[in-house]
Amino acid sequence: MTGLDFGAMPEGKPEALFEAWTGLTDEQRSSAEADFREIWLMSNAKGFGAIVDEARWQPADEPDALQAFIDDLAALGDHPARALVTFLDHPQCWKGAQRFHYADQLTHWRKR
Repeated sequence: MTGLDFGAMPEGKPEALFEAWTGLTDEQRSSAEADFREIWLMSNAKGFGAIVDEARWQPADEPDALQAFIDDLAALGDHPARALVTFLDHPQCWKGAQRFHYADQLTHWRKR
């Protein structure tokens, strides 16, 4: 979907996006759909908490960078935006945050 200008797309008229989407191969669409599902599952307060927990666990070369990362995410308007930004811009936090989030959702998980 390279070359698609989202800024030029009129609001409420997604035809160009739909054409680009249908132009993808089945493999590309399946991969993107899996990514969208993962992002959606992390698009809540618990997902944001897992992202913050993982970011705190990551080694930081600059101590102020962690707080700036958390503040930047918190400044975003909603949890889906936070999850999407983390997925796209901070892949080093994404997988670990998913694991934290998954473990937090287990009903039979016993904390020791």
